[in-house]
Order: sequence, then C-alpha cells, then structure tokens
Amino acid sequence: MRVSAGIIAFFGLVALAPASARAHPMLDRAVVAYEEADFERALQTFDMAAANADLSVEELLQLFEMRALVHHALGDDASMRADLERLLAVRASYELGRLAPPSVRSAFEEARAAAAEAGSVELRIEETRIEGELWVVAKVLRVPESLVDHTTLQCSVDNNARTVSRTSQGTATSVKLDGAHNGCAATARTRQGGVLYRSSIDGTIASAPPISRRRVEAPRHERRDEGEVKKKKKWPWIVAASALVVVGGVTAGVVISQRSKGNDSPETGAVTVNW
Repeated sequence: MRVSAGIIAFFGLVALAPASARAHPMLDRAVVAYEEADFERALQTFDMAAANADLSVEELLQLFEMRALVHHALGDDASMRADLERLLAVRASYELGRLAPPSVRSAFEEARAAAAEAGSVELRIEETRIEGELWVVAKVLRVPESLVDHTTLQCSVDNNARTVSRTSQGTATSVKLDGAHNGCAATARTRQGGVLYRSSIDGTIASAPPISRRRVEAPRHERRDEGEVKKKKKWPWIVAASALVVVGGVTAGVVISQRSKGNDSPETGAVTVNW
C-alpha cells in the first residue's frame, strides 16, 4: 500500500508540474538514447531538434550540454568543444550537470578561459552612410556558428510616431532611414523567438517639445524698459497738445485778421460815439 501511494504521489507531482519545466519531446528521446548508450541515435535526434524544433533558450542550453556529452562518447573532441563554446556564448555563468565526466569538465573550463580572453558575445548597432543614405546596421559579434536564428532591428522615427523595423535570418540585419532617428534597439533570437542578446543606441535627434506643444505655446514677449514704455504712453498727449496749439494759433490769426480789417475800413452805416 505504501509503494502504491508513493507511485500515485509521484505521478501526481509530474502531472501538476508546469509545462515550462518539461523539455521538448525530441530532447527527451535524445537523452533516453544517450542513457541507453545508443550514441548514434542520440546524436541524430539532437541534430534534428537543433535544426527543426522550436526550442526555448533553456532547451537550447540542455541540447548543447547533452550533445557535447554525446560527442565526447563518440570521440569527437572538436564537436564537443564547439557545443561547450555555444553553452558559454549563451550563458557565461553556466555550470555543467552531474552527467558530465571530468574530461568534459576540464575542456569546459578551458573554453571558459578562452572566451573570457577573447571577449564576450556582442550585439553591436552602428550607423553608416551608403551612397549618401543613412543605414543602421545590427550585427552579432564573436558568436558561435548556428546559435542565432534571426536578428531584428527597430528604429523610432518621426518624433517617436513611427517605427522602421526589419528581421533577417542569421546574425545581421539593417534598415535604411530617411533622416535622423529617436533611438534603435536590436535583438538576436532563437527559432522560437527567445531572446539571446539585446542592445540599443540613443537617438540622433536632439530633444525638443512635440509639435502639438509648439502650436499651443503662448507667444513670448520681450521685456521692455520702463522709461521706454512711459515715453510711448506719453506720445498721444504730446500730439494732441501740439494739435491744440496749432488750432489755437490759426484761430487767433483769423481773429486778429478780422480785427485788422475792421479798423482799416469800417462798415457803412456804423454809429460813431464821441465822448
């Protein structure tokens, strides 16, 4: 009864395990073939999974480690070291599992030291001019062969209103831009879409308020000198006073002229009084 209860509990835990914790079926079959010492079948299954299966990043790590063990069992040292280098390229801090023999562990530490000296994998984004046109290029450097499935590059343009994007098979891609950009980001991914590497660069457009803000901004007035303002406020009164002086002068001239005419030639019929 206790044995039956233990078996039931075991299968219950397996059934409740999250799907993400389970490996791809092809990987499971390859691992079983390795444990049965059927190394040729294990290698064939691992190669088929690497070429055709949509594997996550964690599944790729498992594939590279187990295939390295298969290569070691078959005496293929070069292929074993190639898979160990792929492990370190994906995750520099990776540690081998319990199935790895001492000779594989020693080769793994040698590969780790060589990778540290050569430099880690880099996803570089650069701007270049081709026949006078601006291109942005993304390329994965120092990456083992057949590790990256596709590379995607996206650039924000038109004041972040539009995105120019391109995805290419392999380790490099590029986009052509009509002018400056607001920033670009690139990713190198597995066949399934898992991100292996990512990188970004800042935009070449100087920061400026959006066009909509410029339309609603209140106009700016320059500060004027207080004396100048007072002078400009006084000028209507000066003009008005000048006009009054001119009108008064004309009126006085007319009166004087009329008086002069009266003294020189008195009108007929006028009465003269003598005291």
